[in-house]
Amino acid sequence: MRFVFGLDGAELLPRERELFAALSPLGFLLFRRNLSSPSQVVSLIAELRGLSSPPPLLFVDQEGGTVDRIGPLLGLKFPSASLLASKGTDRVHSGAFLMGRAARLLGFDVDFAPVLDLAQPGTGAVVLEGRCFAFHPEDVTLSGTVFLHGLARAGVASCLKHFPGLGRGPVDSHLSLPVVDAHDVDLMVTDVHPFARLARSADGVMVGHAAYPGFTGETSPASLSPFFYSLLRDRLAFQGVAYTDDLTMGALGGTLPERCASAALAGADALVVAKGIEDYEESVARVAEASPAPAVTLARLDSLRARCASAPRPAFTPEAWIRLADEVTAFLDLLEKPREERAEGRFRSS
Repeated sequence: MRFVFGLDGAELLPRERELFAALSPLGFLLFRRNLSSPSQVVSLIAELRGLSSPPPLLFVDQEGGTVDRIGPLLGLKFPSASLLASKGTDRVHSGAFLMGRAARLLGFDVDFAPVLDLAQPGTGAVVLEGRCFAFHPEDVTLSGTVFLHGLARAGVASCLKHFPGLGRGPVDSHLSLPVVDAHDVDLMVTDVHPFARLARSADGVMVGHAAYPGFTGETSPASLSPFFYSLLRDRLAFQGVAYTDDLTMGALGGTLPERCASAALAGADALVVAKGIEDYEESVARVAEASPAPAVTLARLDSLRARCASAPRPAFTPEAWIRLADEVTAFLDLLEKPREERAEGRFRSS
């Protein structure tokens, strides 16, 4: 099953339990509304894993900054991508590694990160405030590379987003459809460049909800357009899982079942649906009718499951959580020191 579903709250409702057991989704995406304490998260994830076979995967948006689901459970705030990048790529790596370890200790399999959008002045730097590493494609590529390494070290699968780049989007795709006014050649050497460089190193790529008339000559969202899935597969040689961004976002028109069917027909492997349980069953039926998963999609999803199952999954204990919180606190303290002082401190301790 190709769906990644969201839940209503911190506990499974009876109707959710019954529906998810019947539908056997690929996985679940948990938000802050689902996370009240470390022990509650561990229990909820264990319950979700027991609903179906094969066990569903657990997804989280853990970027740091404004998109920080796990930091509050540690009693702190993970720094944003832009702040980490301003401190150096070693800090990007360490931040990703610590976020990945926290996610894995709770039981998560996949982090929908890193963001490879460009911090375009007036658009990406505003609409995606703090979520972008930098403005220049090469700087984003470098930070993205070490972020991927940090997650991999922690045993967490990754997902680049939001392909082919939301940095030029003038509006928030949560609310309405961004239309990116740029020529395809310009987009390829700027916005698409980090994705092209890192696609073969990532476990997944998330296709965003923005229109690119310079590519397609029309204003249909990339997430529902066959052109962009072909670009990802053929030009970028991406072999992993292609996800949609959340299909309940305001950028898209039509009903949720219609959106899901359009995305599946366009070439998405996995369909992310964060809310709207009343439409889940119909959405699944509509996709099964309109676009049954091809063998290559099933193989990609099986490969993702195998990769997640093979990664070490440390046992959660309150003591381990406290130790990790102490490590993150020490890292945050280090970030506040000037670069020269940090370098001198490393020299003195060697």
